[in-house]
Amino acid sequence: MLARLVWPCCLLLLLLAAGCGSRTPSVRVWGTVSYQGQPVKEGQIVLFPIEGTAGPSTGAAITKGQYDIPACSGPYVGGVYRVEITAFGAEKTYSPNVSGVGPIVSVREQLIPPRYNQQSTLRVTISADPAQHQHNFDLK
Repeated sequence: MLARLVWPCCLLLLLLAAGCGSRTPSVRVWGTVSYQGQPVKEGQIVLFPIEGTAGPSTGAAITKGQYDIPACSGPYVGGVYRVEITAFGAEKTYSPNVSGVGPIVSVREQLIPPRYNQQSTLRVTISADPAQHQHNFDLK
């Protein structure tokens, strides 16, 4: 379970570290994310290029139900992307040893079902029209 939470965080850090380079036909993409009718308080959204779309992946943090991927690191116009959305619950600590002796481990529960992240079938196509760059996700 811990590994499932660590890889998305590492991926997001890698994406953020890439910064705003000189990629050019990338665009800003933004929107809202809700789960079961409530805005996702804290999480991340990652767009993975598919169907011949050039990479790399891109993404952003979700805060108070909103995300914003800047143009300098955004997806390519005309690209098709698989969308993975994660949301994190409150931090919990526990001892992995049955005896309770040893290090304490902190974990954050994944609140969004796998059908919206690891097994996601969510897709977006990035239009050349800036009015089409808002993508909202109302997950059930």
